[in-house]
Amino acid sequence: MNTMNLSIKEKVYGALLGYAVGDALGLGTEFMTKKEIKIKYPDGLSHYSQIIRDAHRSLWRKGEYTNDTILVKMLLESLCDRDSFDYMDYARRLHEWYLSDPIDLVTNMRWVLSQDDYEKDPIAVAERVWKVMNLNENPSDALGKALFIGLWNDDVRTNAHNVCRITHAQKRCCVSSEIIATMANSLMWENQEASYDTLAKIARESDSDTLRYLEIARHGALEDFTLDHESTFWYVRKAMGCALWALWHCKSPDEALLKIVAQGGDADTNASLATGLVALKYGVSAIGKEYLDNLIDRKQLEALAAKFTESLANKFTVKEKPAL
Repeated sequence: MNTMNLSIKEKVYGALLGYAVGDALGLGTEFMTKKEIKIKYPDGLSHYSQIIRDAHRSLWRKGEYTNDTILVKMLLESLCDRDSFDYMDYARRLHEWYLSDPIDLVTNMRWVLSQDDYEKDPIAVAERVWKVMNLNENPSDALGKALFIGLWNDDVRTNAHNVCRITHAQKRCCVSSEIIATMANSLMWENQEASYDTLAKIARESDSDTLRYLEIARHGALEDFTLDHESTFWYVRKAMGCALWALWHCKSPDEALLKIVAQGGDADTNASLATGLVALKYGVSAIGKEYLDNLIDRKQLEALAAKFTESLANKFTVKEKPAL
């Protein structure tokens, strides 16, 4: 299916603002089961103003995005400043951010970024922490970086692999990152979705079990991912799968946003990735005005989107720059 003939600006703004919108609204059902959501939001959650003020959610203002979007912002700033993907520069920014004592940092990221030698060899440090923690699967907060690395039209799979490995060493996380980046790159630069066969080939090369999640995304129901399962809600391939499900089954960013948020679990991470990916396809103008108007720090995000748009246009359009 071809996307609309959108400008670079429309796509970049859609991806970044859609990502932040998904993050901000998804916070409202983060860590909840679907049963809990029905109790807390009997009419469903569709507006920032509805977000309850419990001990977790009161850490943010209504309409404010979380660490998921901050990680993406730092990546875009690094890409613009370096005019390339320099994972050592990005790692330095991550470490400086960690030293500012950010709130609600997940355990995996906190362990990795707290290591004294992190800036010297972030990939080795992330691998070491992974082995020490002995987890079954890395968390899904790595995938937002992959979405935006996919927009940087240079050695996409390698860059997606490396941007994942500096914080999340597990193979399933890396292959999920490569799949999301490949899809984003195709939407951005080829004006069409990457084929299922292309994504399946990536999975077979690195982690064949990922094919199950691709199959559900293509032919199953969103509920098949059991996103609110309390022991597995943070699994990286669930986030990858539900984002692709939204791309293949939803007709607008808002539809993707509301359906993912209603599932609970790691809702801000899942909704940010899904809404950002769908908004990359349909453009920023397809995002509901209410979500944009009430998004905290929207102007700051738009300034970054403008800077990133200019970087992309200057670096990757040779003969004739498309309209910005």
